[in-house]
Amino acid sequence: MTVSVSGVYVAQTKQGPSPVVVLSDHKGRILPIFIGPTEAASIEMAMLRAKPQRPSTHDLIVSILRELNTSVESVTIIDVINGIYIGRLLIQLGGTSTGIDARPSDCIAVAVRASCPIYVKESVMNQYSISKESLPESANETLVGS
Repeated sequence: MTVSVSGVYVAQTKQGPSPVVVLSDHKGRILPIFIGPTEAASIEMAMLRAKPQRPSTHDLIVSILRELNTSVESVTIIDVINGIYIGRLLIQLGGTSTGIDARPSDCIAVAVRASCPIYVKESVMNQYSISKESLPESANETLVGS
């Protein structure tokens, strides 16, 4: 299932405020993935096309891949194990596609920079997504743009 990045937000949790990246599909489902503050800032900067004075780690990854004549084909959220999302970065290297295990937040940060598709396995969307319509009004208030 192809998804897009709807935004990066701060959500109120029992442990306090936490960054979350929200993915959405054409069926109106959203998939919130809690991430670290550094990754949240990186995704947000890439979405805004902001140019930092020095490259971030995700900028560096994309630059290295380009210099090696390797392209990022896509990223996929493939599973959730013990409450942890599992991501795969698919790169094209010498005519061969190679999948690399990665955190979804890193996958998304690279995908936004590389302008490649982001996918979520249908089984993950079916189990962990919520519809925009089912989002309680109070949840809309707790998601505040970062």
